[in-house]
Amino acid sequence: MLNTIRSAPLGKSRFSSGKTKLFFLLTGILMLFNLQAFANNIQVNNAALFAQVPSGNYTYVQFDLSWENSWRDAVNWDAAWVFVKFKASYDTTWKHATLFTSGHVIPNSYTGAPTADGKGIFIYRPVNGNGNVSLISTYLKWNYGADGVNDGDLVQVKVFAIEMVYIPQGSFYAGDGTSNPVFGQFSQGNTTAPFLITSEGALTLGGTPVTNLGSRNSINMSPVDDFNIITTQNLPAVFPKGYNDFYCMKYEISQGQYTEFLNTLTRTQQQRRVESNISTDVITNIYVMFNSISITNRNVIACPGSGNGTIPPIIFSCNRQDRACNFLEWQDGAAYSDWAGLRPMTTLEFEKTCRGPITPVANEYAWGTVNITAATTISGTENGTETITTVNANCNYNNNPFSGGDGSQGPLRCGIFAKVSTTREQAGATYYGVMEMSGNVSEGTVAVGNPTGRLFDGVNGDGILSTLGNANVSNWPGLLSGEVIGSAGAGMRGGSWPLSFYFSRTSDRGWDNNNAGARTMHQGFRSVRTSEVGTLKPNNK
Repeated sequence: MLNTIRSAPLGKSRFSSGKTKLFFLLTGILMLFNLQAFANNIQVNNAALFAQVPSGNYTYVQFDLSWENSWRDAVNWDAAWVFVKFKASYDTTWKHATLFTSGHVIPNSYTGAPTADGKGIFIYRPVNGNGNVSLISTYLKWNYGADGVNDGDLVQVKVFAIEMVYIPQGSFYAGDGTSNPVFGQFSQGNTTAPFLITSEGALTLGGTPVTNLGSRNSINMSPVDDFNIITTQNLPAVFPKGYNDFYCMKYEISQGQYTEFLNTLTRTQQQRRVESNISTDVITNIYVMFNSISITNRNVIACPGSGNGTIPPIIFSCNRQDRACNFLEWQDGAAYSDWAGLRPMTTLEFEKTCRGPITPVANEYAWGTVNITAATTISGTENGTETITTVNANCNYNNNPFSGGDGSQGPLRCGIFAKVSTTREQAGATYYGVMEMSGNVSEGTVAVGNPTGRLFDGVNGDGILSTLGNANVSNWPGLLSGEVIGSAGAGMRGGSWPLSFYFSRTSDRGWDNNNAGARTMHQGFRSVRTSEVGTLKPNNK
């Protein structure tokens, strides 16, 4: 069992953009952020186009990539998920760039694992080690011909990086063996024992045999069609159960990341992904995630109050970029996942990410113990370097008003409990080093207790949203037909800042099948990506 956190608090998605006519290089905008030494601080700087080859319809996207406190050990590693968006001068929309599956240049012998669909690349340490990463002049080979770009077109590029954590293949337990009559959890049939997931094969849900995956005493807030100890349902082999390896976002989607996402959408798409009416030139409720004239529950994503026009995309802003993003309904998280070439996480993958391969501890939290202390005091200005000074605090839960910082009640910055030398419990980290899987904001997940959720097959997003700004991947929860959107098959795990400690327990299923269909103060999201044989498997172990 790991007893230390292998990385420290802060993960950020940054980008720089360069505008260039193919054949010519123009240095991108340099974005620097001065942070404490223990911050992860993932950054992309100096993005530009370089060395076009017209005969092959490709060019290179050049940039510098860095992050702090990277690791690789005998268990797993962290990685940067890097993808590119582009916009031609004659176009009004940002589009997802198609990368080649080979031909990239990653400095310092780092591993670059491009995905087979061309949507991005994982960059990570080639051998075991830890420390800061600085990859100057990284080159990704862009197949611009496949994206409809012509030789000589004037284009802009934006390079995005998200810190991910590799979750290796292997067996794990669902459920922790307790018999809570209110909140419920997974079990071996109708017993109180945890259920061991040993493969990605089909499972029988419900029924009385202990060989079946049971759903014991779960009210699920919205229990429609949730399986129980009497009826049985089939969970197909294609449904991601967590046994196979995958990558998981190390942090919940931050308000800065969601703002960057919004700023690549059309005006119509932006309207679908916020709560305020942003169709007019003058907008009163500028805090757009809660349709408010003022900051609500620490969500600060805002638009200008005037000068917005009615057609051009709005430029949103956020002055607390590292704070976890609340007010995300299921479709917001699904759209972000699709746009980034990722996908939603399943409820079983949630427990695998928290617990790893070890034997469950009754009533444990994501960090593997039953010890939990609520954050109440923030050290100072919330500029990405703030910490929690409450003694032994390792979770944001129970609706506590904060003293210090910006005060109020709501989510904290991603990774705030981890410091230079913290144990897994002190950092609030999972077995694999993923942060805030208990508390802060809830994790949107695909439910198994619903027929729509059970159709999910783990297909990754393609970087392209519908005209109205929705995820449009087949068999994801929520897409009913065309642009008719729902949220059946979706739920939430992991508790959140306004909820009691019960909900933050790893195996709690109180919100597992509630559809997550409205923007509420506690809802967040975290994306994952299905592994690919030969590209995302471990090497050099």
